[in-house]
Amino acid sequence: MKQYKALLFDFDDTLFDFGKSEAIALKKTFERFRIPMTKEHYDIYEAQNLSFWRAFEKGVYKNEADSVVRFVNFCAAIGREDIDTSEMCQYYIDRLSETAFPIEDSVTLLKKLSKHYDVYIVTNALKKVNQRRCEVGGILPFVKDVFISETIGISKPQKGFFDYCFAHISAAPAEALLIGDSLASDIKGGVDYGIDTCWFNRFLKENKEGLTITFEISSLRQLEEILL
Repeated sequence: MKQYKALLFDFDDTLFDFGKSEAIALKKTFERFRIPMTKEHYDIYEAQNLSFWRAFEKGVYKNEADSVVRFVNFCAAIGREDIDTSEMCQYYIDRLSETAFPIEDSVTLLKKLSKHYDVYIVTNALKKVNQRRCEVGGILPFVKDVFISETIGISKPQKGFFDYCFAHISAAPAEALLIGDSLASDIKGGVDYGIDTCWFNRFLKENKEGLTITFEISSLRQLEEILL
């Protein structure tokens, strides 16, 4: 197998279960602003949230201040113009920052890998949220650096995101492996930039992007077997 120097890990839904953190934060936010936690309300929010992050990946939105748009649109959709959406957004971000639930035993895996590779986090996220979640998740002792799209000002899969990362990494793209769950941002970004990729496909989705992937795994234990 090819010898790598650097491992670039996506954060959410690769190392940590974003869905669990989101569900807790959203429940607390709905309770705080007296919104019934119904499936209809949840689906409306999820649609607005997905729309925001798709635009974020394309560079339409770049920072925390922009993220209020999802709550503006959500509150308009449910007829709650009385809510201060900036306050709601900030409350949600604060609650989201408080939890990080490892997928499988991801923290132990990073600890093992850090003895053999330079490990980095590469994530499309808001700085305040993921800096805190990296701390809460206990992974900072095992990573060389954390690259967050809001800090960089450019998101995966855009070339500029990886230009910035490799300007601060002691390895060339050909010496790195990018591990992530998203075909659209992680894998496409890696493939386009000439980085070997490992698609963490734990829900066994179809590769509809038609991307050529170096490795495909459904469990982090498989990654340990490949690299160690």
